Amino acid sequence: MNIIFGKNEVAKLEEKYIVLELDTITIRSSNPITVFCVVETIPLEQFPKLEPLKKLHGELIINYRARNWNFCEQAIEQLIGSWGKDVDSFYDILLTRIQGFKENEPDSSWTGIIAK
Repeated sequence: MNIIFGKNEVAKLEEKYIVLELDTITIRSSNPITVFCVVETIPLEQFPKLEPLKKLHGELIINYRARNWNFCEQAIEQLIGSWGKDVDSFYDILLTRIQGFKENEPDSSWTGIIAK
């Protein structure tokens, strides 16, 4: 899995690879940058499920920003092990964040953007 910062190269890469949005970050108060991963190797048995998995991953990101924690937990449960397990570390991190947010709801200014 490769990480891409920003949307500039995504369209070109999507022609050949699975590209998944991960997070949006700011570095030292910079403009937000969306981070993507490029999944190059996918197990053959997952090919029939690629579009539904890609859609579910996209819905996970949308629902994370909308604070739909239960949806996110269920989506992550289904997504773990997909993409040749390349994205599992991201799903683990996201699940840890969500569990923390369920215990301590972020304030109303929270947008899902991560400050680095």
